[in-house]
Amino acid sequence: MQHKIEAFSKDGDARVAASAMTATTFASAAEDPFVARRSGKTDCGRVAFFIHGTPGTASDWEAVWRELAELGFDCERVALDRLGFGENAAGDSLEDWEGQLASFETILHAEAQGERALFIVGHSYGAALAAALAERLAGSGRLGGLVLVAGVLSPDEVQCRWYHRLLLLPYVSRLFPRHYVQSAKEMSAVTKYLDQLLGFWDRCKVPVTLLHGEEDRTIPFANSEYIASRLSGRNAKLVPVAGGGHALIQSHPKLIAKEIAALVAGDSVEKENKA
Repeated sequence: MQHKIEAFSKDGDARVAASAMTATTFASAAEDPFVARRSGKTDCGRVAFFIHGTPGTASDWEAVWRELAELGFDCERVALDRLGFGENAAGDSLEDWEGQLASFETILHAEAQGERALFIVGHSYGAALAAALAERLAGSGRLGGLVLVAGVLSPDEVQCRWYHRLLLLPYVSRLFPRHYVQSAKEMSAVTKYLDQLLGFWDRCKVPVTLLHGEEDRTIPFANSEYIASRLSGRNAKLVPVAGGGHALIQSHPKLIAKEIAALVAGDSVEKENKA
């Protein structure tokens, strides 16, 4: 089923109205339906899939989608409240990536429509999940590129902080909202998954754009530097954001939208040149 949710703006501008998210219910492998958001043209040859951080929801991408609409970017955009968050809070996969990735693949299978080119965009913890999804899809021929914003990416950085460990204590976890505890569980296990992704970075052949605030105190800039150095000599672009903190998708949505549009346009040009 589908229904329209509130548009980002009520000013009547056609492009801004085009950025409105539509909610769509998908059946999961476990037969528990979950909700995803979509916007843009479904008959476009490309789809951009957005993964939010922890905690968070699909609505975190609203400002970026609005800027993409302003740019005339009509490629379909798809996002969801990850399992354990927002409208999909009942889907509790905790720190396990299998459930998360399975939900992404369910949506992307439904959205394939002739195996359209796929671009994956991730923020913070969602950037790590974006890389894991890209690894799974590396042999599909669909993957067009990655845009990773303030990503949790380096296994050499301390990702699980003292406040995450505090939230995992039983007598403390009962005092906080469920999504904060969910976030702590995810961050407590992320380093082992980042270690498992090292092979993917060594084999990665698709374009990767990394945006990171130089003043990010939550997930340090060194995370993106690490991946940029690992991809050195290949199709990687590191975009340092001077003065930027962790919430770049709220503070610098126009910059992020421009980098997404540039990466997708570059892929389109490359395919046309090869034709």
